[in-house]
Formats: sequence, structure tokens, C-alpha cells
Amino acid sequence: MKPLNLISIKWRFTAYTACFLLIANSSMAAKGPSSISVFDWTIAETLLSLEPDSASLGNIDAFHTWTGAEYKDTDITDIGTQTFPNMELLSNISPERILLSPSQTRLGQRLQDIAPTTIIQSYPYVSNRHDSLWASLDAFTLEIGRAVNQREEAEKLISNTRSHLDALKNEIKPQPPLLIVQLVNEHYVRVYGDNSMFQGVLKKLDLSNAWTEKTNQWGYSLVSIRELFNVEEARLVVLESAFPVGIENRIDTSGMWRYLPSVRRGDFIVLPSSFWIAGAHPSAQRFADALAKALQ
Repeated sequence: MKPLNLISIKWRFTAYTACFLLIANSSMAAKGPSSISVFDWTIAETLLSLEPDSASLGNIDAFHTWTGAEYKDTDITDIGTQTFPNMELLSNISPERILLSPSQTRLGQRLQDIAPTTIIQSYPYVSNRHDSLWASLDAFTLEIGRAVNQREEAEKLISNTRSHLDALKNEIKPQPPLLIVQLVNEHYVRVYGDNSMFQGVLKKLDLSNAWTEKTNQWGYSLVSIRELFNVEEARLVVLESAFPVGIENRIDTSGMWRYLPSVRRGDFIVLPSSFWIAGAHPSAQRFADALAKALQ
């Protein structure tokens, strides 16, 4: 074989090899790290606290609002809305697994051809729950950890939450019963009690909840402001509302609100929207932090 032909063959081999590697690397780059897709914020904040490689989620802007921008720097792909995801984008992402709540079974039927789906059966906010909410939050966290092969991280999240709340408990001075509300409008509110994440945190902090009436599966009662006048000794804790925005900042000059005992005493507090009202351990920590800071 002539030297010129030998050089030509070597160059062709080198070129083929370079092209193959380029194509392979491009393919791997397009796929990226393995991703988990979620369509429920309670699942999403727990999953993201376990620090997966990447995740895809719907309604990301609103999610960041109600989680205090805790996960702004996380690798999250926006896949549209929770109810009507971008199916083409989701197919291109090709997630390793899709995590759903029990109420999203029908959505799972639409997604089963894209990736394996897992229904998180220990989802805490269901009407037929038999154990305490906090026990459900623990079981829920562990189930997500098992589903994404991050059981150790899930156990650490539970342990860290327990330690964090124990530390805060020692910093908070004795308080009157707290009445945790979120305004729907100037006349109606959600009052959080049994079955709510807020109630679970209050118990861990050795604080009492002034609202003892029956609540729904999300842990709140929808009532008229008039019913709050029956809870005279309570200190009002107002959570920021999604709509109408800023309504909680006018209660000391607005309608009947200004006549509530806690408002008249001037000892009510307003907390930011840095936690999801149907949250799990991550939101529980952020709520506890905000409450402890306000009470101090």
C-alpha cells in the first residue's frame, strides 16, 4: 500500500471516530441527567428537597412563589400546567419516572406511555386518612425517597425537620392560642386546624391552635369573619393570600376585621407566602421559621 493511501485511510478513520463521538456526546447531552416528572406541589417540594439530578414540573412560577423561591437554582424544566402538560416536551425529556398523587390517576393513564408512573399512596391530604398528619408526612417522604432511589436522603429530611423544630421550640416564648387564617375576601377566610400542616407544626413547637372546629381534608374550615369573634383570646396569624393580593395588609383599617380582638390589641402577625398550605416537611420548616421570627 502506498504511503499516501495509508495516510488517507488513517485520516478517514480518525474523521469517522470523531463524528461518532460527536454524535454520541450530542445524544447524551440532549437527554441530560435522569429526570423525575411531578404534577403535584406537595410531591414536588419533597422530591426537590432530596436533590434529584433534575425534575420537570408544571406551573413553575406559582410554585416558586409558594415555596419561597427555595428551588430557584434547581434544574427544573417547565412542562406547562399540572392538568394539561406539554406532552411533546415531556416525551422529549423522557423522564425516568413520573410521580403522581392519588387524585391524578386519570392523568397517569395519559402519561403511562411516556414513562413509568408511581402513585404516592401515602399522600397526606386525603379524606380517608386514618393516622395523624405528621405520621403521614413521614410515610409520604419515605415513599417518595424509595420511588426515586433516595431513601437515605428522605430519612435525613425527616430527621432534619425534627431537629429544626426542636431547636425553634426552645426559642419561642409562651404564647396564647394562635388562630391561623388566610383571607378569601373581606368577609370569608380559611381557618386552619386539624389535618393541616400548620397544626402539625404548632404541636411540634408546643403551641396551641385556637381553632378546634371540623376541617376538610386540606385542614381548613371556610367560615365567615363573624365566626372569628367567638375566639376572643386568640392571637391572629394571617397568611398571605394568592388573591386578592395584599388584602391581609389592610385588615387593621378594613371592615369588620379591625374589630377583631387581636387586631384591636395590635398583636396580630402577617406571614409571607413562603410555604405551600398543603406542604410537607420542607414547607413545615419554612412556616416554623417564619412563625418563630414573627413571634420573637
